[in-house]
Amino acid sequence: MNNSWPAVRRVQVGLILRNLRRESGVKPKEIAERLDWYPSKLTKVERGDLTVSAAEVDVLLGMFGVTESEDTARLRALAKEARRRDQPARVPDWAATYVALEGAAAELKVYDTELVPTVLQTEDYARAVLSNPLDETVDPEPAVAERKTRSARLLASDGPTVWVVLGEAVLRRVVGGTKVLREQLQHLRKSAAKPNVTVQILPFSAGEHIALGSSFRLITLAEPPATFVYSEGLTGAEYMDKPVHTEAHAQAFDNLRMVAASDRQTARMLDQRVKELKQATE
Repeated sequence: MNNSWPAVRRVQVGLILRNLRRESGVKPKEIAERLDWYPSKLTKVERGDLTVSAAEVDVLLGMFGVTESEDTARLRALAKEARRRDQPARVPDWAATYVALEGAAAELKVYDTELVPTVLQTEDYARAVLSNPLDETVDPEPAVAERKTRSARLLASDGPTVWVVLGEAVLRRVVGGTKVLREQLQHLRKSAAKPNVTVQILPFSAGEHIALGSSFRLITLAEPPATFVYSEGLTGAEYMDKPVHTEAHAQAFDNLRMVAASDRQTARMLDQRVKELKQATE
């Protein structure tokens, strides 16, 4: 995703307004009453789900006691960009905020137990993941194309730092068939050679570990500084940004990095699995 897309700007505006509100001590109830907002609108604005008008930005800055500066001019510019018409997302509504956060990320850390994460998926692998065996009328191609675009941005030379720890099951689960998995693992190997990307495999032999039974993503934004924990299920997702949650997950990720295979060991594991899959198709 382009970092200037409205969805990204909504997230940035929401974070800035939330930080200003907390610093000022103004209560959410006061804002709702002053702007005649329904109770949950402030939460949606601060989460990046809704935009704010130029007049509302002025009222909020006044309530927060913020004086005019380059920062307030920047906020107004971001809010204006956020109000532009957005491109339709090819993801469920509950995942749209994550896509926006990913597009603005300075650093992305992913732990997944059995699936190659979106940013490192090949088109065929993504197509297999997105195909719905219960509803063959769903066309996966628009979502496949969007994943390709998002991946290109994150894996670019000027992209964010991407650190991925994957369970060994990722190497074993034959998503899309043997050929598709082999090409996916080759792509994973190639991606790991990029200077901003690190891939580690957590082998079965590591046994029990701190994140057993869970998968999560840590998204760090540079402007404004913020860290989110994201995890999703079949029909919904959870976002956490309180330090008690982000710090615990950051510590867990550091622990996973230490018990996972090194870069060199991971490369050997990928090469060995690719060799096995190649032999299986000959």
